[in-house]
Amino acid sequence: MVPDRRWIGITLIGLLLAPGVRVGAAEADANEAGIDFFEKKVRPVLADQCYDCHGPQSGKGKAKLRVDTREALLQGGLSGPAIIPGEPDRSLLILAVRHDGAVAMPPKSKLEPDDIQALASWVKMGAPWPASAAKGAAPVPAPSEGDKDEKPGWDKAAKDFWAFQPLKGSEPPQADGSGESPIDRFLLARLKAAGLEQAPPADRRTLIRRATFDLLGLPPTPEEVEAFLRDDSKSAYEHLLDRLLASPRYGERWGRHWLDVARYADSNGMDDNLAYTDAWRYRDYVIASFNADKPFSRFLEEQLAGDILAEAEPTRHDELVVATGFLALGPKMLAEDDPVKQQMDIVDEQLDTTSRVFLGLTMGCARCHDHKFDPLAMTDYYGMAGIFKSTRTMISFRVDSKWNTTGLGGPQASLRLEDLKQVIDKHDNALVNGNTNKMSPEERAAHTKLLEDAKAEYAAIPKAMTVIEGDVGDVEVFLRGNHLTRGKLAPRHFPTILAGDEQTPLSAKQSGRLDLARWLASPQNPLTARVFVNRAWRWHFGRGLVSSVDNFGKLGQLPSHPELLDWLALQFQKDGWSVKALHKRIMLSNAYQMSTRWDEKAAKVDPEDLLLWRMPRKRMEAEAVRDSLLAVSGQLDLATGGALLTSTPFENLNVTGLGRLNEVYQSRRRSVYLPILRSALHDQFQAFDFPDPAVSNGDRVTTTVASQALFMMNSGVMELASASMAKSLLDDAKSNDPDRMQAASLRLFGRPAEPEEIAEWRGFLDRYVTLPSLAADPPEKRRQRAWQGLCRALMSSNEFVYIR
Repeated sequence: MVPDRRWIGITLIGLLLAPGVRVGAAEADANEAGIDFFEKKVRPVLADQCYDCHGPQSGKGKAKLRVDTREALLQGGLSGPAIIPGEPDRSLLILAVRHDGAVAMPPKSKLEPDDIQALASWVKMGAPWPASAAKGAAPVPAPSEGDKDEKPGWDKAAKDFWAFQPLKGSEPPQADGSGESPIDRFLLARLKAAGLEQAPPADRRTLIRRATFDLLGLPPTPEEVEAFLRDDSKSAYEHLLDRLLASPRYGERWGRHWLDVARYADSNGMDDNLAYTDAWRYRDYVIASFNADKPFSRFLEEQLAGDILAEAEPTRHDELVVATGFLALGPKMLAEDDPVKQQMDIVDEQLDTTSRVFLGLTMGCARCHDHKFDPLAMTDYYGMAGIFKSTRTMISFRVDSKWNTTGLGGPQASLRLEDLKQVIDKHDNALVNGNTNKMSPEERAAHTKLLEDAKAEYAAIPKAMTVIEGDVGDVEVFLRGNHLTRGKLAPRHFPTILAGDEQTPLSAKQSGRLDLARWLASPQNPLTARVFVNRAWRWHFGRGLVSSVDNFGKLGQLPSHPELLDWLALQFQKDGWSVKALHKRIMLSNAYQMSTRWDEKAAKVDPEDLLLWRMPRKRMEAEAVRDSLLAVSGQLDLATGGALLTSTPFENLNVTGLGRLNEVYQSRRRSVYLPILRSALHDQFQAFDFPDPAVSNGDRVTTTVASQALFMMNSGVMELASASMAKSLLDDAKSNDPDRMQAASLRLFGRPAEPEEIAEWRGFLDRYVTLPSLAADPPEKRRQRAWQGLCRALMSSNEFVYIR
């Protein structure tokens, strides 16, 4: 365990063994992604193509093979195991569907290539399958597949699941002391029942460093620390929180948290990694919204229906349409040759993201069948899908399809942009899909010239990636997810388990996005407030009250403190959905101000600290590591907003080359402003567990890999930061070496160095200047290199990279 006040002279190699590191969390995250892949890509194929002969209605199955459970596939039939996890080329199932083995399945015709690839990919990733028994969740009985008249037969237990119940206004337990907040009273009641107590308060230096990192993502300056220590008023800590919440750095920190769940990126990824040249406007909108403490309910409405709201608020038109980037920024399979499938895949991505972000539910699982664990029917899925299908995200659906944009700065820009879209689409279509054999070189050249001119003018007009209202209408249920096989019409509506069976029909003149947004933020829906306060709690404590922050369904985790979760959600609503008020409520609690002191007794009773008997130690995320290195070395550029990715519209970054972007990553702007490229993340982001920007993710993992230590020792960021900090310390001619060491400790750790540390560091410098590799250097250069080495070691230490 890392002592509270002592620097340990080790790099991140030792740091990686520190308490609190969630070893194996990446594997858990990968397994969840695998299960999602199974539900969307694999189960529908098995159900559609295999169940008739090898499914639940086929008894023992032909050839004694069943494919409706993982265990049955592993056991196999007369020919042996059907799958060998991790080895698709040796799995009989894959050989059969490829028609490469002794048996060809289906016997009359091969599956579609995409279906075969999906099965092979699933086996290669280990054949993940929802393991309901492991989490105590029995599958929900769901007889409906969308083509039957009866409603799904959800049992009472499914309907009574905690997440679908109204918010309960429980009173906090009676207090034992006068200084206990309602939050502490909930927590202490559980601790007392377990025979435990809270850790003592953290010292003030630790507290200001913790609060500053939590709210700003940067270390406090020595001057800020000293000012806080000098303020002996009872309200000093609250004043500190007010100052931090008023800083423009706050929106950059908490905006980045939201961008994680909004799966923000500056490129498309997938088949063509096209540059999202205008995505930055949504990022800046998010940062500004958090800085302004925009009510979360309004923040939600703007992201789902800002274009509709703008009709009644023309003076805020640009801001409101930019907000709909939330729906527009997802990854898209642009080379899909089936336009209906392409459209419905985009609808699915928007629907699943919206439900995960605001409801904590995996509604995407109901695209092909009623949800296997939660009471979400296919009719609910397609009722929601109709809302997003009635929304225009793409200009067209074909192999060269392009996303929708809206002009900014006035109606003339919007009108001209619409004209240019048609021109670009016309000439692009002629060049890509026209009969090129009959097109003369002169005609091709003319199309090319007109296309390039239109693209150049298009690029010059300020615009944003947005959605707008499309052709409004309901959609039929796609049986087993196949748009070629359709069932009954599913009127647009919200999930019946939450909104009820008797819902007011949505207007035939609008998509229903604004109605959806207002319902999500209404008292009738208990999940939106629960999900967000749980996200805030996780970002403050490192773990949510519901640890599966993106999944409140049966395959998620139960809340550790359900009464506290509902109390916080109700207070959040009463405070006008103010996120800053939520911060203060949490951070003024004794629980947040606890030390990280270890307690052997408590660790035996509650080894995972679920009851919060101490404050968990947290490692900085990738952005905080980089920003902190730049800050303490005096290099951080605090300019706000704007675009760093300079690409032309529809530029394919995979084709034009990603190497030139290395210069962009040399920027000294805050990390939130660096481009996030799908399929090509910046090396540092990858090393320090940046989430996959293709999917919504509210719970970053903390892994233990060698590349992190290598980054801290060898990266360009560390080289520049350590050299700059060493120079700034040596340039102070009035200081001696012990004074410089004290200055370094105050900058990096927020505390003065101990005498024994000073002695250890001086010994380090003395040894460094005598290294044979420096023998040919002049004394001043050897001294500079030695101080740079010391700064590098201090920056790589546990105490700098971990927040206590």
